[in-house]
Amino acid sequence: MAMSDTNPPVQTDTVGLEKRSLLGFFAHPGTIDDYLRLTKSSIEGSQPQTVFYHNLHSLYSYFTDKSLCDHYQGTTILVDGMPLIWLMQLFRIPVTRAHRITYVDFIFPLLEQARDNDWKVFHVGQKAEIQQDALEIIRQKVPGIDIAGHDGYFNQDAQHAESLAVVEQMNAAQSDIVLIGFGAPKQEAWLNAHRHLINAPIVFTCGACMEYVAGAVKTPPRWMGRMGLEWSFRLIENPKRFAFRYLVEPILLGAILVFNGIKNLISGKKA
Repeated sequence: MAMSDTNPPVQTDTVGLEKRSLLGFFAHPGTIDDYLRLTKSSIEGSQPQTVFYHNLHSLYSYFTDKSLCDHYQGTTILVDGMPLIWLMQLFRIPVTRAHRITYVDFIFPLLEQARDNDWKVFHVGQKAEIQQDALEIIRQKVPGIDIAGHDGYFNQDAQHAESLAVVEQMNAAQSDIVLIGFGAPKQEAWLNAHRHLINAPIVFTCGACMEYVAGAVKTPPRWMGRMGLEWSFRLIENPKRFAFRYLVEPILLGAILVFNGIKNLISGKKA
């Protein structure tokens, strides 16, 4: 695919991070420090923010599931995947490895910031025993943090009584930060249906983050993350679960991105 002679369109929106649009999707690449500042400004300025993420798997789902694509609109998107950083670099977007954020690296700086500012955190997701193990580890590693949670095993239908009860619980806890970990696309769909009821200034979707914290899923060595090789670690560990995601989806996604690039060239649009 030919590279554009100029950078893709840059939009500055209210989150203070540049919105980068590329080949039919958008993201707000930022460093961990950038997203910690976003969290602080959201809470202290009472400016509601909803933060999703994009990696190759979520991007494939974004293009193949219209409802999920709709859920992303109007949200802030951090980049969780080195292949997306490489793609942006290919189109001369000024990003580095530091702009790739994975929750394995982000979660404890975020929780330490919450502790240091007396912010309350609420996590929703995973099996009850895994979540409780994760929260106990967090309390040990970040002493003094105010964190509570609810497992992810309830009826997640829009406006269902069980979902509304979970929202009521996080609101009663006066949560400042909410973490939703159902995995895509469930977490995005649930938030789209209930975000207007959640009082917390900032909400993050965090996937299987607490499974890693609890040790239920092994954490890849961090050098593999920096090299963009975490996928190979997960594939070897659980080939049945990840074979399609890591061996087939990238090929299909590549075809979608090439098609979008060709459409842009024909229409005269920038990437």
